[in-house]
Amino acid sequence: MAGRGSIVDSETDVLIIGAGAAGLTAALAAHESGASVRLIEKQDRLGGTAAISGGVVWLPDHDQMAAQGKEDSAAEALAYFLSLDHGEMDEDVLGAFVTEAGPMLSFLTDIDAINLTMMPDYPDYYEERPGAKAGGRSLDNELFDFKTLGEWKDRVFDHGPAPRMMLRETPLGGGSGVVAPEELQRRGAEDLRGWGQALVGRLLKACLDRAIEPVLGCGGYRLSVQDARVTGAIVEHGGKQEAITARQGVILATGGFEWNDALKHAFLRGPLEAPASPPTNRGDGLKMAMAAGAGLGNMTSAWWVPTLAIAEAQWQSG
Repeated sequence: MAGRGSIVDSETDVLIIGAGAAGLTAALAAHESGASVRLIEKQDRLGGTAAISGGVVWLPDHDQMAAQGKEDSAAEALAYFLSLDHGEMDEDVLGAFVTEAGPMLSFLTDIDAINLTMMPDYPDYYEERPGAKAGGRSLDNELFDFKTLGEWKDRVFDHGPAPRMMLRETPLGGGSGVVAPEELQRRGAEDLRGWGQALVGRLLKACLDRAIEPVLGCGGYRLSVQDARVTGAIVEHGGKQEAITARQGVILATGGFEWNDALKHAFLRGPLEAPASPPTNRGDGLKMAMAAGAGLGNMTSAWWVPTLAIAEAQWQSG
């Protein structure tokens, strides 16, 4: 690592900005392909929206469906998407997703980065659409032992008590919603967590096992562009600027823009007053991409849900 005045210079093969589920997965994919990896996160805790979510993973045409006799195909999944997209989505990107979803599940399972179980009766949201399935595409996380993360167990973002249940134990996932008190006590004593905490925790453990340690509190991002190619980024960490050269590319995994009033006004079709996500989702990746000349697409959509906002509640960033 060299210095250039007040700016520190460093190099890696792949730079990943944002350490939620997408960024952690990207880090593992790059590492397993033989690349060196830098994974940075602006918060002092990682996991972002994924860590406080239900953690459900939606994947078509995967091995667990086939094993239980549920028929599916990439073509049916693509038809389902295209029936909903209003012409806004890139069919090549969608095609890549539905084709690679099954292999991705196998890859992450084989390296012990996820442990998912199919919910056979958890339907696609729009069951009446072409290609929809009545169950099987949604997968739930097995409980994960947070003690195995060591000092990193307190560096995963949360908001409230850790979930001690799996989604399929709740009425939403087809369960009764009842777990014996002694079992819940055991899970709490052993720090077993479900939902998005399990998803992020297990991905993080796989990264740590491969000496991929996310750098937290690293923000102030600006992409470096040379000859119309993104070559890295300039970031701020520990009061200093660092110019990171990424020999093979930069991956933006920085989450949404629902806490940025200007971007919401520019792109969304209705009011969004109480986002159910960490307040650091301010469109960092979007702004970086736009500044570098990237094209945009599918910007008017959101997962719209009613939200109850409690005036006294405060998000905690650390």
